[in-house]
Amino acid sequence: MKMLLERAKGSALDVRSACLGRTDILALLSPHAQQFRTLDFTFDYWSNIRRFSEAVSGPLPLLRTLKINAVDTMDPPSLPLFSGAVNLKNFFLHSEGAPFLNHFTFPNLTTFEFSAVGKRFPVSQLLNFLEAFPTLQTVRIRIKEELLLGDVPPERVVVLPNAEVFSVTQGEPGYRIAPHISCPSARRISLVREQDFEVEVPQEIFPAWNTIGSQYTASTIDKIALGITTIGEDLVSFSLSFISPGSATLELGYRVIMGDEDYDEPASELEWKYTEVLSHALEAIRRHPLLSNIKRLHIWDRHRFYNPHQFVSMAMRAAALFRFVGPLEELVLDIDDLRLFLSFFLDLPESQVSTERGTFPSIKELIIAEHSKDPFDEECVAAIVGFVRSQHMRGVPFERVVFHMKSSPAGMAERLEPWVSTVGFSEEMVSTDDHDSI
Repeated sequence: MKMLLERAKGSALDVRSACLGRTDILALLSPHAQQFRTLDFTFDYWSNIRRFSEAVSGPLPLLRTLKINAVDTMDPPSLPLFSGAVNLKNFFLHSEGAPFLNHFTFPNLTTFEFSAVGKRFPVSQLLNFLEAFPTLQTVRIRIKEELLLGDVPPERVVVLPNAEVFSVTQGEPGYRIAPHISCPSARRISLVREQDFEVEVPQEIFPAWNTIGSQYTASTIDKIALGITTIGEDLVSFSLSFISPGSATLELGYRVIMGDEDYDEPASELEWKYTEVLSHALEAIRRHPLLSNIKRLHIWDRHRFYNPHQFVSMAMRAAALFRFVGPLEELVLDIDDLRLFLSFFLDLPESQVSTERGTFPSIKELIIAEHSKDPFDEECVAAIVGFVRSQHMRGVPFERVVFHMKSSPAGMAERLEPWVSTVGFSEEMVSTDDHDSI
């Protein structure tokens, strides 16, 4: 290390180690404190972090990024930590014990990413920290353990006037932190519940709209997107995105973490969980106060987890959603199993119109995506044709139907031509930007 520091001369330094508090390392690094650009304490102890802060207690003019991953607890430090970092912009803190948020003061902080793992977490400490940094532009919070709100008045709301990205992921049921934080300038807001696979699906997955605070309810909504995705083999994520004109987005999410446990019937259990969460998602969309005013609805799902014992009731709920939707500019069905939304059109004779169970609003453009190498089977094709024909016979025909797929079914365009003016095909993927977690 001594040789590297000699080579660096006066250049900015990015320092990363799990042993920065060792006496020999401190002796080498502390004379170069004014060159620190990044400090990264990787799986270190709070006692080491405190000693390092005391050793470099002077000005830290170049320090822009501070990362702390603390793996233990200790008594609170007596002095503020890294008080000389007056130009710090990015603060990343993961703590498996007390996070000591009240011992950090960075007047120009713009990014704060915080995760806590411990028996209990006092929410007031987090609110006090956020309130002291009105300069924050990006805030991401992840707290897995029990939240303590006993000393937080119900009416307390911390305003972050410059925050553009705000994200809260928590393991507890309910939306308990979000109502106490307001981000009037935010373009992306994400409120997510995360649970282990073996935990039962809670009653409140997605909130009632009057429980998360008026600061998260937009005055207008242009688009609603429902997405179900997987990340690797151990995470299933459900997200509801509400997009306002100008691309301001509120995402409500629920994630199931599979983990490394061996379950007797993981596939069967996942089917039940999937169906239950999807029911909650459809109900949350239906309850949105501005549902009748949206112009675009995007449903993105790459799974076939529907429990056969619940399929009929799920299909009824999916179709019933559209009774509360007003005229749409665009409907995107980017899903593996179209039967969930179009099952009512499978055996519909050409002379019959579905008016009770499968009533859809006026829709200008229908976009259907298929990512499999094989084209739709005849059952899916028949459902699509029945849907398009039904809209035409009800006097609200599609203006355009577009398919995004590698290989189109033979004769699809010819079967649709009597019922829609334009049929298009494209091999390009449908954009899923609305479902990217923040």
